[in-house]
Amino acid sequence: MLDSSYFSGIRGAVYFPSRAYNPYQTWRDLNPDEIARDFGYAQDAGLNALRMFVSYEFWLEQPDTFFERFEKVISLSAEYGIRIMPVLFEDCGADNTPENRVNRDPHTAVCVCSPCRAVQKDPARWVEVHAFVDAFMRGYGSDTRLLAIECMNEPHWESGNVPFARHIVKLARSYQGTVPLTIGCITLWHTLYFGDDLDIYQYHHNFPCSTEDLRRVIKDASTVQELTGKPCWLTEWQRVREAGPGWDTAVIPQEYTVPALATLAPTVYQNASGSFFWSLMVKPAYLMAQRPNGTYNGLFHEDGSVYSLEDYQAIAGKDKVRTVKASMPDWYLRSLREQDGGAR
Repeated sequence: MLDSSYFSGIRGAVYFPSRAYNPYQTWRDLNPDEIARDFGYAQDAGLNALRMFVSYEFWLEQPDTFFERFEKVISLSAEYGIRIMPVLFEDCGADNTPENRVNRDPHTAVCVCSPCRAVQKDPARWVEVHAFVDAFMRGYGSDTRLLAIECMNEPHWESGNVPFARHIVKLARSYQGTVPLTIGCITLWHTLYFGDDLDIYQYHHNFPCSTEDLRRVIKDASTVQELTGKPCWLTEWQRVREAGPGWDTAVIPQEYTVPALATLAPTVYQNASGSFFWSLMVKPAYLMAQRPNGTYNGLFHEDGSVYSLEDYQAIAGKDKVRTVKASMPDWYLRSLREQDGGAR
């Protein structure tokens, strides 16, 4: 059993390389020099953990290459004093078709679920992912370079994949590794689907309407943590949106489309026992439910400049200074112009 010090002081971010729209693209196009550079940014910001989605689909295509690249990533992370929390499967996004996985159109390229919906919803097909879970847990189920292993992100009853997620947790548990197991839950009550099968509870609150709203949710999480004796981490947070979260909303006020981590960082760091903001790198929104309204998020540009000095200082410390570039990523703006025939 791991002692409480293992779980204390977790200060993290969600990490995708700047130009990867989904986990498949992360691992297919992985560049160790880029990863090392970005881990350096994370270290500079005082982070000690990164939440990073792996790709079952890339493993299916190139299993040896996937694990070679994963080993390189966690070896680099250890050099920078960062522990990785890998996410094995994903509820969110477009269905996992070959076309969606490789899509790089800046208007339509988004995250993809993993495995595909057909597998998630058909118990007879769950055996298809067993070899991946087996290989991952045998290789890394007791690897101390990992902070935890997140079996799936945001399974929920409306998607019909809670039984699949439960199956994966129990399968991972059967290997009896020492790395804690967890699930990325949308809300605190979603953790009830998994109960004692998890070592760490998670909840997400990306766009609260106020700091008071987030503080209330964190207080509830603290109560859960006290009653269960298990860490309860806020593993996705972004900014305050007073007018509402903006899911599936075509138009929101422009000032709500941009990164504003400083609106929540003090509340998070003063109250949450562990947290991960979205995201380390400045990127267009991961989900299509946020993309049409122009949302983008993140802290660092590829060149090491930051979107907002206020955000950077809220994360890294008030005395730290970096070059500021308050715009969407240059590569993304160029790709939009190219797609629009130079109209932008």
